[in-house]
Amino acid sequence: MPENIYLQNYNIPEDGVLVEYRTTGEYTPAHWHDSLELVYILNGNATIYLEGSEHKLVPGEFIVIDTNQIHEARCTHTYMMIVVRIDDDLIQRLMGNKRNFQIICSRAELTDELVPAYLEICDCLKKLVQLHVRQPKGYMIATQSIALDILYRLITDFSIPLYKEDLPEPSRNQLRIKEIVSYIDKHYMEPLSLEQIADVFGLNSDYFSRMFRQNIGIPFTQHVNHVRLTHIYHDICSTDEPVLEVLDKHGFTNYKLFSRMFKEVYGDTPREIRRRAKEEE
Repeated sequence: MPENIYLQNYNIPEDGVLVEYRTTGEYTPAHWHDSLELVYILNGNATIYLEGSEHKLVPGEFIVIDTNQIHEARCTHTYMMIVVRIDDDLIQRLMGNKRNFQIICSRAELTDELVPAYLEICDCLKKLVQLHVRQPKGYMIATQSIALDILYRLITDFSIPLYKEDLPEPSRNQLRIKEIVSYIDKHYMEPLSLEQIADVFGLNSDYFSRMFRQNIGIPFTQHVNHVRLTHIYHDICSTDEPVLEVLDKHGFTNYKLFSRMFKEVYGDTPREIRRRAKEEE
């Protein structure tokens, strides 16, 4: 089974809080995890597809991705951002094992009444930046404290209560989509057609196509190629293998399409990406 290289950085420490400062862009195909994630853009721009809806972010904006929400992050033109992740087990423990709410927080959902609360969280995120730059004695304690303060503000101002009798069961489509995404992650190096995958899951191909796009935000074939691109990008940055061999290894057979999509996603050619990666070693 190939390694999910785009999920490598998602291991949260035992204390349940992870704060990362990233100074290079990245692209992560559709995925989900057992933690709340906040992405705050400092420089550049980003596009997040959250359960099929597109959210464009510019500097000074953030979005919250709640536990188990399927999302795709296109941050390749982002030059600095903060990612805060809080393990769902920690959230449940802090809430007395009553995780009976969902957090929805992005600029697109803001009402006039919520703008001040959103800006207060932005101020907290700016404090995280200052701590990272100065790194005073005990700054990691302050970092975790601010991250938990942000969680408190999100729960206070941006959570939607879900009472036990109203808790929705995962829909059949959501479960299928997660199974399909996992299947693609395991088999992306093989030829994968929409009709073939629809047949594997016992679905009509037209229905499968509509369901996939509705839940992921992009067509099935585009998602498969994006998964391949992510692995190709990793190998281009970390090996000296010829580009055509890398493409063949990861199942991308159309070089013209690859060149267009690679530059569209990563903003440059494989040769330039490899050159910059070597310079940064």
